[in-house]
Amino acid sequence: MTTSCEVPSRNDPDELIQLTHVILPDGVALIAVSGDLDLATADRTVRYVSDVIDQHDGPVSVDLSSLAFCDACGLGALIRIAGHAQRTGHWVELARPSEALIRIMRITGVDSRLLVPAPAG
Repeated sequence: MTTSCEVPSRNDPDELIQLTHVILPDGVALIAVSGDLDLATADRTVRYVSDVIDQHDGPVSVDLSSLAFCDACGLGALIRIAGHAQRTGHWVELARPSEALIRIMRITGVDSRLLVPAPAG
């Protein structure tokens, strides 16, 4: 199944999504994602999060609470991030998604793959 996403005619993608990360005292790399996750920002987001995953030995948590919008391309980016973490033997949590994003994940059947609870520690 392929998904076609129209290229939005908007401002610079760097203005549409903000990506930052910190290493918490417990060793978790916390990535904050805010703005719009769509065709214009999906590749940049996947690269950023994948780089953090690759450079960090511990768990990675992606805070989605400030994500204003996520379309099918954005959901695809989250799936790519989870796949990258799995392929490289890392653990990533998609934390604090909105109810709308959770609903999209459930409708598309990816919730069991993307909404995994943090490992007990």
